[in-house]
Amino acid sequence: MTSEVNQKPGETGRVDPRLFLREEELDNGIALLLASERAIAAALRRNQDTTGLNMPALRLMITIRFKPGLTVSELRDETGATTPTLARLLGELDKRHLVHKKTGGRDARRRRLSLSEEGEALIAPVVADLRSAMREAYREAGASAVAGTRAVLEALTR
Repeated sequence: MTSEVNQKPGETGRVDPRLFLREEELDNGIALLLASERAIAAALRRNQDTTGLNMPALRLMITIRFKPGLTVSELRDETGATTPTLARLLGELDKRHLVHKKTGGRDARRRRLSLSEEGEALIAPVVADLRSAMREAYREAGASAVAGTRAVLEALTR
């Protein structure tokens, strides 16, 4: 049973014996990820009034802020938003001059998204709030936890 929990589906061979992941530990990790997502959502809600953006638009701006250069279809894939919802939100952000669409690359129809100067200025307090929360969490967890946390989160997003 232990080797099954510690291996990827279909994986055979040796498992690092130091890595002993019980189902309870995995469940606790999932619960912590969900709690972290709620903490991020709370930080976004705290900044809703100052930005004048609804939660979906704010999440979209945060995604564009941290992953500039995405095309609209890549942003749709990244966020899981439907095409009509994404079009409406991007239209609202464009109307407020918060996003910049730049053509380029092989396909001139594909536009790469980034935040405009106005968008960067509007989202700066939100980013500062998120950075502050992350900084405090890293300080509390200790220096050795930073690399491990990053490795686990990057592995989850692959």
